Amino acid sequence: SYLGKFYEQIESLEKLRKDADYNTGTITSSSALLLYSIVLYFKPSVIAEVGSFIGKSTFSMAFAADTYKNNYETIIHTCDNSNDIDFPNLTSTKIIQYKKKSSTEMFSALDKSITIDLIHIDGRLQKEDFPLIKNLLRDETIFVLDDFETVEKGVINYLNLINFKVIDKSSYCLINLVPIDIKKKFNLYGKSTTAFLIPYKFIKFTTQ
Repeated sequence: SYLGKFYEQIESLEKLRKDADYNTGTITSSSALLLYSIVLYFKPSVIAEVGSFIGKSTFSMAFAADTYKNNYETIIHTCDNSNDIDFPNLTSTKIIQYKKKSSTEMFSALDKSITIDLIHIDGRLQKEDFPLIKNLLRDETIFVLDDFETVEKGVINYLNLINFKVIDKSSYCLINLVPIDIKKKFNLYGKSTTAFLIPYKFIKFTTQ
C-alpha cells in the first residue's frame, strides 16, 4: 500500500543515526502521518523547520509536497544545531539544509522577500528568533509544534510565540490531539505530541 511504502521510506532514515554527533529521539508514525497530511492539504510553497535530525519530519513533508509538485513548487528550509547529516536523495522536493546551524542563523539567512507558509518547530526557539520569524510570516502561516505536552519545549515555544507577539492568540486555533479512531483507522503506533496552530480563517463550521 502507499502508506506502507511511506512508512518504509521514513523508517529507512534510521540508518542515518550512525552519522549523528548528537543522537536523540525522533517522531512517531502518528506524527509523521500528521505532517504528511497537513502539507498535502494546505500545499505550502515555503516550509521552514527547526530541528531536522535524521530527516523523518523533513521527508514526511517532502513526500507530501511531491504529490502536488506539478501544480505547486515547494522548498523546505531545515536546520539542525547539533548535526551535519547529509540527507539522501529520496524526493523531488527541494530541501535546503542548514547543517550545524541554529534556528537564528537559518531565519537570518532566509531571503526577506519570501514569506513562510508553514513552520515546523522541533527545537527550542531562542529569544532572537521571534522578531525574525515575525518578519517572515503571512496571515495564513501554519505552525506545527512538536513535543507539545506538560512543560516540554513545544508548550514553551507556543507561549513564547504569544508573549513575544509573533502571533495573536485570537487569530489561531490550537489543535493538539489525535482521536483514537483515527489512529486505529491508519494503524498508527506511538503517541503523537504534535500540535497545530491553524489560522481561524481556514476553519469553517457547517450544520449537520
